[in-house]
Amino acid sequence: MEIKQLAEFDATLGDILDTDKKRRRIIYLRDAMQQINIGKTIFKGFGFFLIPFIIIPIFWPFLAFFWFMKKKANSLMDTQLANALDYWGIQKYEIDNSQLQHPA
Repeated sequence: MEIKQLAEFDATLGDILDTDKKRRRIIYLRDAMQQINIGKTIFKGFGFFLIPFIIIPIFWPFLAFFWFMKKKANSLMDTQLANALDYWGIQKYEIDNSQLQHPA
């Protein structure tokens, strides 16, 4: 979710009402948040797979590297979401508990 991608998404919206633009942006960010959660779940699952290797000291550097990379990746994903929210001026609670209204 780079700023360039967000600007390209905005360009695809064209000349629609601001309320509809915001609704579509919220949907986009909700989907992105779901993908972030999937990524974190995959990291967590792979981490559980590596637990048996804790008893073998030769794997400790690899495990430390994995832990460090997992922490950095999670931080990067959270930062990208926060930047996207700031870019569009949307609050996090709007994505978590959004009551999307569909036009009649």
